[in-house]
This record gives sequence, structure tokens and C-alpha cells, in this order.
Amino acid sequence: MATLYEGKMAAIYDAMYQTFVNYDEEYTFYNTIIKANNCKTTLEIGSGTGNLAKRFNENDQDYTGLDYSESMLAIARERNENCIFIQGDMRDFNLEKQVDSIIITGRSTSYLTTNEDLNETFASLYNNITEQGIIVFDFIDANRFIPFINENQKIIHQAEHDGMNYIRESNWETTSLDNFMLEWNAKYYTIINGEKNLIADDFSTVRVFTLNEMQLFLYLNNFEIIKTIDRKTYAYDTYVIAAKKKPL
Repeated sequence: MATLYEGKMAAIYDAMYQTFVNYDEEYTFYNTIIKANNCKTTLEIGSGTGNLAKRFNENDQDYTGLDYSESMLAIARERNENCIFIQGDMRDFNLEKQVDSIIITGRSTSYLTTNEDLNETFASLYNNITEQGIIVFDFIDANRFIPFINENQKIIHQAEHDGMNYIRESNWETTSLDNFMLEWNAKYYTIINGEKNLIADDFSTVRVFTLNEMQLFLYLNNFEIIKTIDRKTYAYDTYVIAAKKKPL
């Protein structure tokens, strides 16, 4: 898993993504799919600092958040006192009660770097949704992203929040063509009086996927795809898949 979301980086992440992501639009996007499938209870994996949780809570929905990072969850709990948050790993978790829908947000699937990771995650999802339940998740499209990073050695994102200007400079390197593994190096700066000041750096190993291989993983793990959406996010071309479980 990434180191980005621990310690002080959790607060930096939270500040930057307030600008990167329109959380009202994110909530509407996922909630539309949830409501179309008559889901009453939702687990969000990769709930982070609780920005989507806030929207679910404001609309009196039965929501639970799960995240790997205690630092992120500390911010989420402070922001959403009425929500339930669980520290856990998407590859191995057990809810007290199954939910109607599980959403994996923020391209958190990128941290499933092995086939075993994927199979374990889908098994956990299968075991924690109701018989009529659905899963919804996004992933970075390898077919578009790998050519993009090969042509753009440095990717820069800027954000402004609470009067502070931030810059993130990212470098990506392909490490394995067998399963589209990438190394991501990022440096984070504040801009004060026109000067860049390094505040943190991070390294992560991540994976991107083709649509065909994700479809096959779902099939092999007893899920039936009900919807596939080609969706552009602030930085990545992604696919979003909604799927329901098939009886064993």
C-alpha cells in the first residue's frame, strides 16, 4: 500500500483533493448507480478523509467507510461524527452485516498490484454484499495511461485551498509489462511568495488495468457486469464497472 496517506500527508492530500475533485459530482455519480439498483446500505472502500461520507450523511443514508490509513480516518471521523469508519484492508475484511452496495473510490484498485490481491479483494466483496447487492469501482485504463506517461515525463497538478497554493510534480515509470506495474514518484510543494517549498515526497508502486482483463477477473470471481462507464477524472482516463454477484 502507498505511504502517501499517513501522517502529515493525510492533511496535505485532503487539502489538495478539495480542488482536484468535485465531491458533489462524485456523490451524485455513485449515488445514481446505487439508487438505480435499489441499494439501501453502502460501504465505501478508500473512504479517505470522509468527503463522500459527508454527502451520504447529509442525505441520511446508511453509510460505512473503510480505509487502510488511520491518519486519513482520523480526519474522516472528525469531519463526520455520525458515520461509522473502519480501518481495514480491502483484500481481507468482514462486516458485521452484509451491505447492498460496495463502492471502491479514488482509483484505490491501483494498489492491488498482484493477481492474488485482486482475487482476494473480489472474494471479500462477494462475501460482504447481499444476494442482490452490487459492487462499483473505478480503475485507470492502461491502454490510454501508459502511452500518456511515456509522452509526459513529468505531470504537474496545482491546487489552492484555504489560501494555500500547492503543486504536485509526478514522475511515472513503467516497471513491468507483464501486469502493467508502474512506479510513481511525487513531490509536494507549497508556493509562498512565488517560491516552491518542498513539504513532502512519496513513492508508490501501482498497477493499471485493461478493460478486458478486469472483465475476466470479475467473471472468474463470480460477478456479472451490469454497467461499464468510460469516465475521465481530473488526472486519469478511467473505467467504472458496476457488477452483481452470481450464485455459487
